[in-house]
Amino acid sequence: MWLKIKPEEPLILGEVRTDSQFLTSLPYIPGRLLRGAWADRLLSQGETAILPRVESVRLGNFFPAVEWRDIDYVLPMPLTALTCKRKEGFRSEPHPEQAGHGVVDTLLPHLAYVLLKAHGARFAVPFGIACPSCGSRMEPVRGFFTVYRDGDRLRYARTRLRYHAQTKVALSRHRRAAAEGMLYTASAINPWSSRPDGSADKAALVFLGQVYGKGEVVEALRQALNGAAIGAMHTRGYGRIRVEGTTVQLPSLRKRVEAFNKTLKELWADLQTLAVNREELPSEPDGLYFSVDLLAPAVLRDPYGVPTLVLSLNVNGKTLTPVWYQARPDFAGGWSETWGLPKPTNLAARMGSAFVFRWGGNPEDLLPALEWVETEGVGERRDESFGECLICHPFHQEVQER
Repeated sequence: MWLKIKPEEPLILGEVRTDSQFLTSLPYIPGRLLRGAWADRLLSQGETAILPRVESVRLGNFFPAVEWRDIDYVLPMPLTALTCKRKEGFRSEPHPEQAGHGVVDTLLPHLAYVLLKAHGARFAVPFGIACPSCGSRMEPVRGFFTVYRDGDRLRYARTRLRYHAQTKVALSRHRRAAAEGMLYTASAINPWSSRPDGSADKAALVFLGQVYGKGEVVEALRQALNGAAIGAMHTRGYGRIRVEGTTVQLPSLRKRVEAFNKTLKELWADLQTLAVNREELPSEPDGLYFSVDLLAPAVLRDPYGVPTLVLSLNVNGKTLTPVWYQARPDFAGGWSETWGLPKPTNLAARMGSAFVFRWGGNPEDLLPALEWVETEGVGERRDESFGECLICHPFHQEVQER
């Protein structure tokens, strides 16, 4: 079930840093933060069986979007997305001044090139991507993007957050009064943003995410969080939210897998014509390919228990290892209100990392396993919203600049 969170007050969603005078915020709402707010609300209501209720659902992360037109979906950019270094941004941005030379995804072109090389293909030049508009080099693009349905047209737009900064006086734990010479600055996400089309009116910021569980439990979660405060400093005018159900037009798993392989075959055919020995190469890739894209940092370990950045899957009793991947390191941590201490910190693969796997069996046997992976996530600490993933991120189809 998809939910929409609308903040009524500025949000501070960062982690506690004892050696810093700045309180910063994450650009999205982690699911574990909502889980803690739900447990706190149940505790205040005198609920005794809190743990079984909280464990019966899994909360994904909630990603930011600006309310403008009907929203199809909002997702983080994959690490494989590139944009022009000289003029970055989507071509279809509603505001002409924010439109760039386009954003393109390189996973499928890279995959087709690597698979052809594995079959012995020889190319006259190495693989490279340049901006088709100006010839400049391409660089990675980060953050979140929203797909709007503007009439019959789909518009891609990057989410641009506004921040609200306020300097406050620190309090002494011993005297419970202002500490001399101690100041700190809270930088919070503004609940309002500018409209994507550049008009003078301001637009509300919302966060969209998915909750996995039974309908009645998810509805109880929604009611409990509606009007609650999340994040830091929620007793000082920060963190109040409203929660409501919503619909998202994300393509189905089957359609995403089919489109992924269709585009791969088209790119295979295009690159094959550039090979010196194209007559010696197969006409299309062998097997079914799919990607696992991280929507949250994932805590992964190899078969020997050593932390790693490489994901492996167990599908129907078979261990699958990536044929191609792009990952970056990150850290998975957090703060426990119950303990009053920071949680253990683990090495993690960064949000946006992508892993491509090959399946040689019946596709109908694969889809139920992939549905389970999307629902349960990958890696460790999944109950803390780490390891959330999406099979065949729809932006991988954008091999032409959007």
